[in-house]
Amino acid sequence: MPMYKYRAFSAAGDLLEGEIEARTAAEAEDAIFMRGLTPFETFEARKEPSITQISFGSKGPNATQVAAFTREFATLEQADVPLDQSLRILAAQSPTEPLRELAQEILGRIVDGASLSDALSRRPDVFSSEYINIVREGEAVGRVGSSLMDLSEMLERRLELRARIQSALIYPSLLITLAIISTGVVLGTLVPSIAPIFADNGKEMPSGLQFILDVQANAGTIGLVLGLIGAGVALFYKMAQTRPNWQIALGRFYLRLPVAGPLLSQFATARFSRTLGSMLKAGVPLLQGLESARTAVANSFLNNELADVVEAVRGGANLSGALARVPYLPPVAVQMITIGEETAQLGDMLLRVATMFERQTQRSIERAMGLMTPVLTIVIAAVVGGLIMTVMDAVLSINDLAAK
Repeated sequence: MPMYKYRAFSAAGDLLEGEIEARTAAEAEDAIFMRGLTPFETFEARKEPSITQISFGSKGPNATQVAAFTREFATLEQADVPLDQSLRILAAQSPTEPLRELAQEILGRIVDGASLSDALSRRPDVFSSEYINIVREGEAVGRVGSSLMDLSEMLERRLELRARIQSALIYPSLLITLAIISTGVVLGTLVPSIAPIFADNGKEMPSGLQFILDVQANAGTIGLVLGLIGAGVALFYKMAQTRPNWQIALGRFYLRLPVAGPLLSQFATARFSRTLGSMLKAGVPLLQGLESARTAVANSFLNNELADVVEAVRGGANLSGALARVPYLPPVAVQMITIGEETAQLGDMLLRVATMFERQTQRSIERAMGLMTPVLTIVIAAVVGGLIMTVMDAVLSINDLAAK
């Protein structure tokens, strides 16, 4: 039988980790409950390959489709449509085949007696642990529709941010591509046609043209050096994946970068606040919500600092006081969280913090991309213009040779 790793809360609220052997994830969670623990995250530790999976594995829905599915599901649930009927509607009317299959699969498990969160947990490739936890707590307090709506808004905001970044990168990518093509044309056609004329006439090669020829002649060595540097960087990052201290140091280095650092801090704050706020509004306990929100933060340094925040809150500290000790966290976020605690509206305030920093992140990205475009244009114009001027200088020198 497969082995499952789990993280679960004890009766005292401590987060424990371990392994358990079971046929399915549902059986593993049942066994964890039998031990007096509350499962927080369960995943298969040793995947046994299957011929059926290798040969006929189907592609699941992508992030955009999951967000649309969640929005439609939330709308039906908030309209008081019975759960099984909602899934039947989604299975019949979803616009894509992966979503219809997903709805049908969840419906089958619901009909067999599983809860919605248990049915979702059978598809960890589609639904993250924070998604399942929010739905599970929504079930516990009878607010599944509201939980799904909060989830849909969270997923849609993440997709919107990703789409803005991708859109902003289109024009710079096009500029770089055209610059590479232009440089290739100059180096591949014009320079080889002009250089032999000087050699045949025994004349000194223009300095600019000679530099280009020297670079071409040593292209193998230059490529080897660049390849070694790239391999060294790749090896460093690969080694860092197995060394938590290296990952933390890299995360801190990223946060110290002049432009990217504040942007990464804003993005991490928005994601942490959105996840924690959504879970608190769904009725998830603060400690459990903090664990899920911490795992949503990709920066290793901040992730490690937030682990200390979880321990401080578990020891009785308030959230805002613990967050105030986290470096690179925007002070305004801590101040707003303090107000949320004092007014007993922490979940709503966290969602406001998330919205504010998501907008700031979008504006920062737009400004950075707006600045990058003219800078790239100037750099590319200088490179291509320099090459063309070098070729034109060589052409004028050929004219001088012909005149003599």
